[in-house]
Amino acid sequence: MEMEDVKKTVGISPGTGDHIGPYVRHLSKSIRLAIDEALDQELSSDGKPRLTSVQAHVMGYLNMQHELGNVVYQKDIEQVFHIQRSTATGILKLLEQRGSIRRECEEKDARMKRITVTEQARATKKRVDSTIERVEKQLVKGLTEDEIKTYIELTEKMRRNLEK
Repeated sequence: MEMEDVKKTVGISPGTGDHIGPYVRHLSKSIRLAIDEALDQELSSDGKPRLTSVQAHVMGYLNMQHELGNVVYQKDIEQVFHIQRSTATGILKLLEQRGSIRRECEEKDARMKRITVTEQARATKKRVDSTIERVEKQLVKGLTEDEIKTYIELTEKMRRNLEK
Protein backbone atom coordinates (compact mmCIF):
# COMPACT_ATOMS: atom_id res chain seq x y z
CA MET A 1 0.00 0.00 0.00
CA GLU A 2 1.36 3.40 -1.00
CA MET A 3 1.61 6.26 1.51
CA GLU A 4 -1.35 8.12 -0.04
CA ASP A 5 -3.53 4.99 0.23
CA VAL A 6 -2.50 4.50 3.86
CA LYS A 7 -3.21 8.17 4.58
CA LYS A 8 -6.77 7.69 3.29
CA THR A 9 -7.19 4.42 5.22
CA VAL A 10 -6.09 5.90 8.55
CA GLY A 11 -7.92 9.19 8.01
CA ILE A 12 -5.11 11.56 7.09
CA SER A 13 -6.07 14.28 4.64
CA PRO A 14 -3.23 15.38 2.35
CA GLY A 15 -2.29 19.03 2.74
CA THR A 16 -3.76 19.43 6.24
CA GLY A 17 -0.53 19.27 8.24
CA ASP A 18 -0.53 15.46 8.03
CA HIS A 19 -0.23 13.79 11.41
CA ILE A 20 2.40 11.08 11.35
CA GLY A 21 1.14 9.17 14.42
CA PRO A 22 -1.68 7.25 12.70
CA TYR A 23 0.62 6.39 9.80
CA VAL A 24 3.36 5.07 12.11
CA ARG A 25 0.80 3.07 14.12
CA HIS A 26 -0.71 1.59 10.96
CA LEU A 27 2.64 0.58 9.48
CA SER A 28 4.06 -0.88 12.69
CA LYS A 29 0.87 -2.86 13.33
CA SER A 30 0.84 -4.15 9.73
CA ILE A 31 4.45 -5.31 10.02
CA ARG A 32 3.86 -6.94 13.42
CA LEU A 33 0.75 -8.77 12.17
CA ALA A 34 2.59 -10.06 9.08
CA ILE A 35 5.44 -11.38 11.23
CA ASP A 36 3.00 -12.97 13.70
CA GLU A 37 1.04 -14.59 10.87
CA ALA A 38 4.19 -16.15 9.39
CA LEU A 39 5.17 -17.53 12.80
CA ASP A 40 1.63 -18.78 13.51
CA GLN A 41 1.56 -20.65 10.18
CA GLU A 42 4.89 -22.32 10.95
CA LEU A 43 4.05 -23.21 14.54
CA SER A 44 0.54 -24.48 13.88
CA SER A 45 1.69 -26.74 11.05
CA ASP A 46 2.39 -29.55 13.54
CA GLY A 47 -1.35 -29.85 14.32
CA LYS A 48 -1.00 -28.78 17.94
CA PRO A 49 -2.73 -25.69 19.27
CA ARG A 50 -0.41 -22.72 19.00
CA LEU A 51 1.26 -21.25 22.03
CA THR A 52 0.11 -17.94 23.44
CA SER A 53 2.65 -15.16 23.23
CA VAL A 54 3.49 -15.52 26.94
CA GLN A 55 3.97 -19.28 26.54
CA ALA A 56 6.17 -18.71 23.49
CA HIS A 57 8.25 -16.13 25.37
CA VAL A 58 8.67 -18.55 28.31
CA MET A 59 9.82 -21.25 25.87
CA GLY A 60 12.25 -18.82 24.26
CA TYR A 61 13.62 -17.89 27.68
CA LEU A 62 13.96 -21.55 28.72
CA ASN A 63 15.74 -22.45 25.47
CA MET A 64 18.12 -19.50 25.86
CA GLN A 65 18.92 -20.44 29.47
CA HIS A 66 19.49 -24.05 28.40
CA GLU A 67 21.95 -22.91 25.71
CA LEU A 68 23.77 -20.80 28.33
CA GLY A 69 23.94 -23.78 30.70
CA ASN A 70 21.83 -22.08 33.38
CA VAL A 71 19.46 -23.89 35.72
CA VAL A 72 15.92 -22.46 35.81
CA TYR A 73 13.24 -22.86 38.47
CA GLN A 74 9.60 -21.80 38.47
CA LYS A 75 10.40 -18.82 40.71
CA ASP A 76 12.75 -17.57 37.98
CA ILE A 77 9.89 -17.64 35.46
CA GLU A 78 7.66 -15.75 37.91
CA GLN A 79 10.28 -13.04 38.41
CA VAL A 80 11.45 -12.65 34.82
CA PHE A 81 7.93 -12.44 33.38
CA HIS A 82 6.33 -10.65 36.35
CA ILE A 83 3.59 -13.26 36.70
CA GLN A 84 1.93 -14.87 39.68
CA ARG A 85 2.79 -18.33 40.87
CA SER A 86 -0.54 -19.74 39.69
CA THR A 87 -0.01 -18.31 36.19
CA ALA A 88 3.51 -19.74 36.00
CA THR A 89 2.22 -23.11 37.21
CA GLY A 90 -0.44 -23.15 34.47
CA ILE A 91 2.04 -22.25 31.74
CA LEU A 92 4.59 -24.83 32.87
CA LYS A 93 1.92 -27.52 33.27
CA LEU A 94 0.76 -26.96 29.68
CA LEU A 95 4.32 -26.95 28.33
CA GLU A 96 5.00 -30.18 30.20
CA GLN A 97 1.83 -31.80 28.80
CA ARG A 98 2.92 -30.79 25.30
CA GLY A 99 6.28 -32.47 25.85
CA SER A 100 8.27 -29.23 25.65
CA ILE A 101 9.68 -29.27 29.19
CA ARG A 102 10.34 -31.56 32.12
CA ARG A 103 10.22 -30.57 35.78
CA GLU A 104 12.76 -32.52 37.80
CA CYS A 105 13.14 -32.55 41.58
CA GLU A 106 16.41 -31.32 43.03
CA GLU A 107 18.26 -33.93 45.07
CA LYS A 108 18.78 -31.63 48.07
CA ASP A 109 15.24 -30.19 48.12
CA ALA A 110 12.39 -32.11 46.46
CA ARG A 111 10.21 -28.98 46.63
CA MET A 112 12.53 -27.27 44.13
CA LYS A 113 11.85 -28.39 40.57
CA ARG A 114 14.43 -27.66 37.92
CA ILE A 115 12.87 -26.93 34.51
CA THR A 116 14.60 -28.48 31.53
CA VAL A 117 13.72 -28.23 27.85
CA THR A 118 13.21 -31.37 25.82
CA GLU A 119 14.61 -32.26 22.43
CA GLN A 120 11.17 -31.49 21.00
CA ALA A 121 11.41 -27.93 22.36
CA ARG A 122 14.87 -27.49 20.89
CA ALA A 123 13.59 -28.69 17.50
CA THR A 124 10.68 -26.25 17.69
CA LYS A 125 13.12 -23.46 18.52
CA LYS A 126 15.13 -24.32 15.39
CA ARG A 127 11.95 -24.10 13.28
CA VAL A 128 11.01 -20.78 14.87
CA ASP A 129 14.50 -19.37 14.38
CA SER A 130 14.49 -20.49 10.75
CA THR A 131 11.07 -18.90 10.19
CA ILE A 132 12.15 -15.66 11.86
CA GLU A 133 15.27 -15.55 9.69
CA ARG A 134 13.21 -16.11 6.52
CA VAL A 135 10.66 -13.44 7.50
CA GLU A 136 13.39 -10.95 8.42
CA LYS A 137 15.10 -11.49 5.05
CA GLN A 138 11.80 -10.83 3.32
CA LEU A 139 11.18 -7.78 5.53
CA VAL A 140 14.42 -6.04 4.54
CA LYS A 141 14.49 -7.23 0.92
CA GLY A 142 15.70 -4.41 -1.31
CA LEU A 143 17.01 -2.30 1.59
CA THR A 144 20.66 -1.40 1.97
CA GLU A 145 22.54 -1.82 5.26
CA ASP A 146 22.52 1.98 5.61
CA GLU A 147 18.74 2.12 5.14
CA ILE A 148 18.21 -0.56 7.77
CA LYS A 149 20.54 1.24 10.16
CA THR A 150 18.77 4.56 9.51
CA TYR A 151 15.35 2.97 10.08
CA ILE A 152 16.45 1.52 13.42
CA GLU A 153 18.06 4.79 14.51
CA LEU A 154 14.98 6.83 13.61
CA THR A 155 12.57 4.39 15.22
CA GLU A 156 14.65 4.34 18.41
CA LYS A 157 14.75 8.12 18.42
CA MET A 158 10.95 8.28 18.09
CA ARG A 159 10.57 5.79 20.94
CA ARG A 160 12.90 7.80 23.17
CA ASN A 161 10.99 11.00 22.32
CA LEU A 162 7.81 9.43 23.66
CA GLU A 163 9.48 8.29 26.89
CA LYS A 164 10.16 11.87 28.00
